[in-house]
Amino acid sequence: MADPASTASRTRTVFRYLCLLTACANAGGNIVLLLFYRPIFALLGVPLPGDPFSFAAVSGFSFTVGVLAFMVFRAPEESLDLLVAGTIGKAIYALFTFYFVVEEHLHWFYGLFGLWDGVFAVIFLLFLIHLESSDISVLNTGRILPGLPRPRTGRALLLYHSLTGNGSGALGHVREGLVAGGYAVDEKRIEPRESLFHFPFSFGEFLRIMVRAILRRPTTIAPLGIPADHDYDLIVVGCQTWFVGMGAPTEAVFQDPANRAVFAGRDVATVGVCRGLWRRTQAMTIRHLQAFGANVVGARAFANPGWEPARSFSLFIFLGTHRQGYPKWLGKLLQPQYLDSAAQAELKRFGSALADRAGLAESPGAPAAAYGATSGAAR
Repeated sequence: MADPASTASRTRTVFRYLCLLTACANAGGNIVLLLFYRPIFALLGVPLPGDPFSFAAVSGFSFTVGVLAFMVFRAPEESLDLLVAGTIGKAIYALFTFYFVVEEHLHWFYGLFGLWDGVFAVIFLLFLIHLESSDISVLNTGRILPGLPRPRTGRALLLYHSLTGNGSGALGHVREGLVAGGYAVDEKRIEPRESLFHFPFSFGEFLRIMVRAILRRPTTIAPLGIPADHDYDLIVVGCQTWFVGMGAPTEAVFQDPANRAVFAGRDVATVGVCRGLWRRTQAMTIRHLQAFGANVVGARAFANPGWEPARSFSLFIFLGTHRQGYPKWLGKLLQPQYLDSAAQAELKRFGSALADRAGLAESPGAPAAAYGATSGAAR
């Protein structure tokens, strides 16, 4: 499994050089276009602009965004406001361009500029999200942050919802690590009130779950029944990814203000399990916990082994047939639907590291636990 610290660094580098790319394209390209637009347009069969002054103004705006992108490239962490401005500017430009291409039959050449800016509006937004989630990047290095100065009770709660058993199996390995560290562990399964959330499900039920996940439509759950004065010194929240977001039953926990007391002033860790895209789910879970006053001390996320696009294809086959590795004639195209042994071992180590975390009342001043040197990364 790849090192998440190096993955975060590579991601930052990729975003920086994408900013440099659009800086060169916007700034340099518009200078060239303003100086030589007549021969360029003649070569491509593009009609000359009806209003040269408006053409110059738009090119000047695009040049300015190129300069903005270069400033982001040089100092990303100091340029968050510029990223916001660049995202909005490119998105507005792209929308207006597409409108005039479709409704006013603007030449396709201008549509390429709109497409470019639409793509980079998304890239700027993703880079902004990446930079504003530096605390999550720290957690993904394998570091366990200090706990709150509360008495160590040696009791932990695993809170989760799992459809196919992949998530509950992952938390079972965290439990092993906690128990090895001297903890008594209880489990609380989140119970949706709707019968829709079960597995196996029919094709129609799958479509309903999918559409609701995409639209972020909430559900309702049974009361957790966890008193505000519970004696757990650690809560581990498991959350699956449903179409690039939190599963509805788990998200419903944080849509009920009454559950704030369960997490407020408590050490909490998160475990994300998915078949692919886990970053948004992890970020949503952590932000919900922080909004409820929790002290997030650790976060891990794991994806099933395999390669794309076969992994995504295999997921839909598995959900439709309710059987792993079926039909057999698809052979190696079908990828495993449960975590591999390396991820299971990593989850156990994560549980042990949580049990040994510093900061509780019995161990003031102890160093924060870390297992990143031997751990694998979220995949």
